[in-house]
Amino acid sequence: MKELRIGIIGTGAISNLHVQVWQKMPGVTVVAGCDIDQAKLAAWGEKYGVRNLYTDYRQLLARDDIEAVDVCVHNNLHTPMAVAVMRAGKHCYSEKPMAGSYLDAKTLYQAAGTYGVKLAVQCSSIFNNQTRIAKRLIGAGKLGKVYHVRSVGHRRIGRPGVDFPLSTDFFSKEIGGHGPMFDIGTYHVSQMLYLLGLPKLESVYGVAHHEFYTDERLLKGKAYEVEDLAVGLARFENGLSMDMYEDWALNIDEVGTSFLAGGLGGLKLTNIDVYGGRIPNPELYKQRHPELEFFGFEDGLMVDKKINCALNESAEQLLDPNIIWFDNNQHQWAAYLRGDLTDETRINTPLICLHTMLVLDGIFLSHKLGRSVTAEEIEALSESPAVRRQVTPWGEFTYDF
Repeated sequence: MKELRIGIIGTGAISNLHVQVWQKMPGVTVVAGCDIDQAKLAAWGEKYGVRNLYTDYRQLLARDDIEAVDVCVHNNLHTPMAVAVMRAGKHCYSEKPMAGSYLDAKTLYQAAGTYGVKLAVQCSSIFNNQTRIAKRLIGAGKLGKVYHVRSVGHRRIGRPGVDFPLSTDFFSKEIGGHGPMFDIGTYHVSQMLYLLGLPKLESVYGVAHHEFYTDERLLKGKAYEVEDLAVGLARFENGLSMDMYEDWALNIDEVGTSFLAGGLGGLKLTNIDVYGGRIPNPELYKQRHPELEFFGFEDGLMVDKKINCALNESAEQLLDPNIIWFDNNQHQWAAYLRGDLTDETRINTPLICLHTMLVLDGIFLSHKLGRSVTAEEIEALSESPAVRRQVTPWGEFTYDF
């Protein structure tokens, strides 16, 4: 088995999940890590036994013994960092959301072709049995014509960096860019678009709010600059509609679940995976296993059925040892880099996430303009919020892309 030697840029919370998967994967070595926070970087290196540590990402990229890089920085640094990785001739695996806007996502998507490297974007909601079964049922016509879908994510209270201890970059306009619709909504919307076969977007209407009560002491002297609730309605070709709801905090207990509705049947999706899946989070995944329910007609009779995804997933693992390639983003990327999967047989996460960014960017462009916007307007008016200049204790980094 060919050894894959990987570097990781960004050693914050999400990198811990990533590195644990890499270090348990046969034939993969994490060679180096990088972060501008030297104390955090040193603790990370000590915890995972990674000796080559850098506060300047350019030094990591200059290593000729690294062929691929995992980018674990915040939203508005995804495009600058990932493009730098690919320009250096390294394959790139980047965290979600794909970027801070559709324009930046398109730049990132095109960079892989420009520099002749392979790109993947983390999107765990697609890599599980729930999604595979739903896609099979839709493809088999069990739902009939799907005409409306709903994408939902809700937390009673759970703003990262405010209500639980994560970086304040999550609510920074400069670094995070947006709140729950980009942070968690990207999982829900991308899963729906993948299940629907990436339908052509026609228009989007959206509204965003920042109204939830905040105890100023929780902000650590920073300003809360992103939304805590965003909603949208998208129209696709052939009249297909999708409503989207995503909050980090709301004064209500339940807001419902995601679903797909067709003329013959519908699918209710519960416990959609937004935590990384069964490989890095086995206990959490077991407690919140993604499940499906079918509502519709069989032999002229109206039926409601639970589809036991957990037991079906266990059977899959016994029947196909390579199913792990479709149960985890990182395992799939490694298989893709080795050539076990091709462009035709892998799940094309960069393309799925590019379509997702067109919809998500449309929500906020619509909010800004106070009206619905067409797909063509989103493409034409999308702007880059990406970080171009970063002042650090170790020098000034200028990103050119």
